[in-house]
Amino acid sequence: MRAIKFWMIICLPVLLNTSCKKFLDVKSSNQVLQEELFKDGDGIHIAVNGVYRILSSTELYGKNLTWGFMSGLGYNYDVNYLPYDIRDAAQFHWDYSNTQKVTEDIWKKAYNALANCNNIIQEVEKKDSGFFAQKSNEKNMILGEMYGIRAMIHFDLLRIFSPAPSSGYTGLTIPYVSSYPEYQPARLDMNTIFTRIIADMELSKSLLAPVDTLFITVPGSRTPIIRYTTGRIRNTGGYYELPIGEFFNYRGERMNFFGATSLLARIYMYKGDYENAYKNAKIVYDIHKRNWFQWTSSIYQGQITDVDYIYTKRPDELLLTFSNAKNYDNWDNVFMNSPGSQFFRMNSTYMNKLFESDLDDYRLVGWYNRYGDQRYLTWSRPRGTSYNADQVTKNQGPLLPVIRFSEMDHIIIEYYIKQNRITDAVNMLNDIRINRGAKNKIPTSISPNELMEKLVKDMVRESLTEGQTFFLFKRLNRNIFNGETDVVMKPADWFAPLPQSEIAYQL
Repeated sequence: MRAIKFWMIICLPVLLNTSCKKFLDVKSSNQVLQEELFKDGDGIHIAVNGVYRILSSTELYGKNLTWGFMSGLGYNYDVNYLPYDIRDAAQFHWDYSNTQKVTEDIWKKAYNALANCNNIIQEVEKKDSGFFAQKSNEKNMILGEMYGIRAMIHFDLLRIFSPAPSSGYTGLTIPYVSSYPEYQPARLDMNTIFTRIIADMELSKSLLAPVDTLFITVPGSRTPIIRYTTGRIRNTGGYYELPIGEFFNYRGERMNFFGATSLLARIYMYKGDYENAYKNAKIVYDIHKRNWFQWTSSIYQGQITDVDYIYTKRPDELLLTFSNAKNYDNWDNVFMNSPGSQFFRMNSTYMNKLFESDLDDYRLVGWYNRYGDQRYLTWSRPRGTSYNADQVTKNQGPLLPVIRFSEMDHIIIEYYIKQNRITDAVNMLNDIRINRGAKNKIPTSISPNELMEKLVKDMVRESLTEGQTFFLFKRLNRNIFNGETDVVMKPADWFAPLPQSEIAYQL
């Protein structure tokens, strides 16, 4: 039976490798496979793990939605040192074949993952809680994860393939697929798509709240395991062995209550709903102030000169991350095979202007140019041979950060600026800066506009090469900062056209 199930986890993504318009056409042999997969809890676990494997692929968060395509669009790299497909995209040549290949890959893989999510949701919802070893807790955890993933994928597709709400656009956007199989999903208008995204993420949040705060606890204690980094992120140096099984461990690498809550804050902020963005961000912020999540120690950000000590992914701060064991190989395959290994360099003028007056900021002195090659450490394989470098390679190399708690601070600060609570906003921003090594404090006498400029720069500093910079400028409808003359954006530059396969289907 184990051999059959291993074959199924390999085959399931292949069987579901379709675009939005052609979700799995279940033939008789595939129906047998499906029935075998979902006949017990172990099979459902395999299917759930298969979704995370898809999400961690290079087409999605394993490259395109993190250090590759999206970071190129945000001008985190010097455009002259980008692979040709990303270089074309960074110049917003959406009609070029290189760019269309990437957007097609994102679209197909995303709807592939959605088909899997919907299949799991439908199969799990029709089963009684007694089917699961951990009863309703296990059922709710699986459903909460899949609803959250469904909302997150649709949200990221919306951000890529549709205008921003701040543009005033209210027309048709993307399809929202919530059943399996669904052969002809219709595109939805902006308000409807947000209603569905938010409803799914709110449901995810409510289902996962008791799971992550009451059910999955440190063995022999009532303390939620998600409170500690070793309970959230896989680490060879320390971990909790859960009596209920490995499937329930490492909650930070799966959709969890705090991941869903923080993503809700991000979604509401992008929508322009500051009140609800603030409410959700404040939940995470308040729990952080109770020491549930920790700022990375200065030692591991660059206070000392030994680059081996740098925690490249700052795992203590991550609320949600995916994982790909081949992450370093995927990065190396791109930049080491470029002419002279030149790809993914960052313009020194860009970095100096981004960090002007804060040249002691760890995000500059700790992460940038530590090997003298004008790159960021986040995705590079450590070159040292020490124990510290080895531990970073093993434990942080595979991580694909999706969201960290500092983004919640930024959301609250922006809300305070909107409310003209300048002193509160300044104090919070100074707190972030101090924890990142910046010594110059922002005075409370600063004007709201000046403070917003500093906040935007801090948001860029915090998300460098993690795929969020482009979305920040898109949400704010601002020209993209590139260190010299900002990239002047036309309305059509802000979103990729639907892939050709989808356009043909609609015709």
